[in-house]
Amino acid sequence: MHVTKKRHKLANSIAEDYCLLGIVSDEPEYKLTWSMNEALQTSFQRMEDLSLYHKKGESEQQFSLYLYEEENTMLTYRIIRNRSEKGYFLSDLKNIDYVIHIQGELDTDRVSEFIRQANQLDTIRMCIPIELSKLKDRSRLTIW
Repeated sequence: MHVTKKRHKLANSIAEDYCLLGIVSDEPEYKLTWSMNEALQTSFQRMEDLSLYHKKGESEQQFSLYLYEEENTMLTYRIIRNRSEKGYFLSDLKNIDYVIHIQGELDTDRVSEFIRQANQLDTIRMCIPIELSKLKDRSRLTIW
């Protein structure tokens, strides 16, 4: 008697606790975060620059970092400048000026509303969700 084994594939066995948004903006980060704080009732604050080592360039890269923690939803928002003097934070996204890293128990409706409101700001030309599965260097996103 031949017994066939059932094989189960775990789709998304490890659910990400974060999502990424990409922002295209001509504004410097202080003006961008100020306008977001005013319009979206956030309180992004400047943090110490994010310092990462780049293997190919064999150099230290510095990226501007802003942080906002939303206590009632337990979400943490980080705005990271995607460009530095020595390269990109996420080189797959060279057309993106800023990356917003949202971490915590994600609510898709809340994230969609954030995107909608951000797209209405004069300082933002475009705010879009980034598909994590298409990024080659996701290791830079697991530092938090």
